[in-house]
Amino acid sequence: MNRADRTRTRKIVANPAWRPGHGSQPLNPVPRIKRSLVIVFTLFLGIGALVVANADSLAQRLNQPVTKVRMDNQWQRVSDAEVQSILAGFMGVGYFDFDVVGVKETLQEHPWIRQASVKKLWPNSVGLLLTEEVAIARWGNSSVLNQYGEIFQPQNLGALQSLPLLEGPQDMQIRVMEQYRAVNQLFFPAGLRVTKLSLSDRGSWQLELNSNLMVIAGRENVMDRLHRFLEFYGQYPAEEPGGVLAVDLRYDNGLAVRSVAPEITEVAAR
Repeated sequence: MNRADRTRTRKIVANPAWRPGHGSQPLNPVPRIKRSLVIVFTLFLGIGALVVANADSLAQRLNQPVTKVRMDNQWQRVSDAEVQSILAGFMGVGYFDFDVVGVKETLQEHPWIRQASVKKLWPNSVGLLLTEEVAIARWGNSSVLNQYGEIFQPQNLGALQSLPLLEGPQDMQIRVMEQYRAVNQLFFPAGLRVTKLSLSDRGSWQLELNSNLMVIAGRENVMDRLHRFLEFYGQYPAEEPGGVLAVDLRYDNGLAVRSVAPEITEVAAR
């Protein structure tokens, strides 16, 4: 038999550790998986035993008393001292026992706090985000209106005397607020500021401009009458407006001016 024949008839002996048709996979991986499961199970048992043995210490470490406050924004009307006073009754309890809802509700009872966001911060802190009311005008003698026409009652109204004063019947504050915005926008280009706006029970409007000039607009065609007043104001001599006390617009074709002198002079506008 020549060399080529010996090569062709050489036997191939299969490796008994590998199964035909399964590539390079081991023949029996089950024992290895079982050993891994036993190790994992043993670790869990060990951890569980440690947790049980140190349960009190672990619980105390996780449930630390809340002692710190993080303020997430700056406040204009609410002082830090007021917030600390409100929180005093809630601090010192464990992290998991801290009353987030109670703190939120108590903070929102403050007249200047419109909305409070309260969240716990691991491991021993609480974060506060406060939205304050925006005072737009005084409402009567003891209340203030926010930008939505809602009434709130802060304690120190003396610091708000620079705000315009709005007056009107009960539950009419939104209508008065809307009229104030419209009138103020109309007069602003002329250098006039509405410092007081009143709505009577009969629906009559009266304004005070720049804290010294009263304008009586009446009940009907109020905006048309105010436009007429602006025409008069623009034509009035620059040295005279300081001597005008009041302007009555309740006339179809004119207005009446009351100056520092006691007499009343009617001025035709059309």
